[in-house]
Amino acid sequence: MFLPDGAMKRWMYRSQLKEGFETSFLLELSKAGKVWQSELRQRGVMSGSVFERMGDLFLYFETEGEHCEWEWPDGCRAMMETWPGSGGKRRYAVPMLDIFHDGEPSEVRDGQIDRERIGMLARLKPELYGSYIFYHYALQEEKPNSFNPTYTIGTHEDLIFSYHERPTPAFEHGATRRTWPAPIAPENWHDMMKPHFIPWSEGEQGPELWTRMTTLLTF
Repeated sequence: MFLPDGAMKRWMYRSQLKEGFETSFLLELSKAGKVWQSELRQRGVMSGSVFERMGDLFLYFETEGEHCEWEWPDGCRAMMETWPGSGGKRRYAVPMLDIFHDGEPSEVRDGQIDRERIGMLARLKPELYGSYIFYHYALQEEKPNSFNPTYTIGTHEDLIFSYHERPTPAFEHGATRRTWPAPIAPENWHDMMKPHFIPWSEGEQGPELWTRMTTLLTF
């Protein structure tokens, strides 16, 4: 399915399970499965994925329009913590801020390939939060479509969630979106980024900065 340029929009959300409900939630989500997916499609959600790590849930949606209104299935909400919202409302999911996207969804959707969808999670040092966003914005503007046009990063509190698909969709390197007197994105990108993270653990290959989450659902 092809859509006009700009017709597709990305959304990222975070939810939190109550302690000890991981297995029960997965069973409830599986039971709600196709009915919930049908409801999401009726609300304009064309594609979606749900990922989990130790009770943290992260969702990635793509919609046809500029709005995304949805709800968890009733049985799932009963197992979730909530966040306060405006007007005293309690929220079962909070939107994540888009702080980086390598490409645009309308550039990569061909509807022909069943790609693997991957959700990763990392933690940032609070004092380097602004630096991380600054350099990623520079990279996004200076070198769009530089490695995987499905790659995007969202943030909420100290957590950053990344989403991408494999195999990498075919694309042409995009033209620079914005220029300034001198390039900002460093050439030694990975060396520059490492100090921004709080590692999850020490592995054989050094500190684990990003950890892959369990995929609970894709459609």
